[in-house]
Amino acid sequence: MKTKAAQAKTSASPQDIQSLGETLGETFRTFRQAAEDVRNSVDPEMRTIQAEMDAAQKELEHSIEAAKRLPSAQEDPPKKA
Repeated sequence: MKTKAAQAKTSASPQDIQSLGETLGETFRTFRQAAEDVRNSVDPEMRTIQAEMDAAQKELEHSIEAAKRLPSAQEDPPKKA
């Protein structure tokens, strides 16, 4: 059989539940703000990296196109006399 002391330890009062709710709400707000701070610091760098990758890809595509326009290297080089 449970004693009154054991029952009191296992049940939560309305004030305990309210305090728990307030603490959880504050914790979630803090977590959400921290996640937003991280996102705000990472996003600009990600945009910079993406822009650099786009520029490198365009440069590579231009180099490939230029290489396609070069004459074929199948001809024998000129011989020295």
